[in-house]
Amino acid sequence: MSIVIVGGGAIGLLVAGRLSHAGVQPTTLLARPSSMAALATQSLSITQQGQTTRLPGLRVVADPAACAQPDLAILCVKGYDTPGAVATLQALNPSQILTLQNGIGNEEILIDAFGAARVISGAITTSVDLLNPTTISVTKAGGIGLAPTAPGGSVQLWAKALAGAGFRIATYPNHRSLKWSKALLNMLGNASAAILGMSVAEVYADSRLIALERRAYREALAVMQRIGASPINLPSYPAASLSFAMTWLPRPLLFPILRKVVAGGRGGKAPSLLRDLRAGRSRSEGEFLYGAIAATAAQQGIAAPVNAGLWRVLGGIAAGMIPWEEYRGRPEKLLMAVERS
Repeated sequence: MSIVIVGGGAIGLLVAGRLSHAGVQPTTLLARPSSMAALATQSLSITQQGQTTRLPGLRVVADPAACAQPDLAILCVKGYDTPGAVATLQALNPSQILTLQNGIGNEEILIDAFGAARVISGAITTSVDLLNPTTISVTKAGGIGLAPTAPGGSVQLWAKALAGAGFRIATYPNHRSLKWSKALLNMLGNASAAILGMSVAEVYADSRLIALERRAYREALAVMQRIGASPINLPSYPAASLSFAMTWLPRPLLFPILRKVVAGGRGGKAPSLLRDLRAGRSRSEGEFLYGAIAATAAQQGIAAPVNAGLWRVLGGIAAGMIPWEEYRGRPEKLLMAVERS
């Protein structure tokens, strides 16, 4: 059973490290030359709940030609890097491909290139920080959900392998329900905090912004219903239960719950889209969350103005088309911009 992990970010390092440590051989991490050089001189270090594990001997390469044809390739790159990763996957020519990427639309790109029988949908709910190229910290324990993209497909072989590497695993029959439920998680407190340059706690201290978050969430639920997907509970993330609350609970009951669950559950960690803006990245994974929700809504003939507005502003800031100063610390500006969408 040979596995190649494509992408040396936090999730790629976690998956590669745990699989290698569990004795799944050969396990190879395919990463940038800089990551390869760093891991050649220093062992991978994983910290969780105050305990640090060093994992020497992780095989790292920078060229897919250095890998024999694997049984499985696990894709752990940003959504906007998926089209470019197709050529890498074609060079690897794995028997199957598992995507653990955030966002909506990655499976469709891979299916177009490789066929549904070779593509497995995955969602990881473990929160991981990349402290440096050889050190990661697990900030919140979660698990991995798996679903076939082909009717009648099985994911049990890889569920067993990942469970053996210490991951909590759950399997599902509908990959759209899986990925859209994970997208619901990734939406919460993400774009609004990034646009405003505020912490999630600051965003959720403002009832107007919580109401905006709820509207975006409920738009996503409406799109899910239209495409035949349902919210499902993922490992350590009860998306179905939260979706029921978002739909039916009155504001006086819902908003305190959201403050505790969304803002209080982050442990002070900045959301990914805010970290990307601070790092000066010109591409944003918001395209595969809010942008994808708005685009799918349009395809289905329904409206998703909040998601469209959030992505228009966030994407404009990331691309340098909108000065970030126009929105930082100005909730009224964001609320007005979304209302105009």
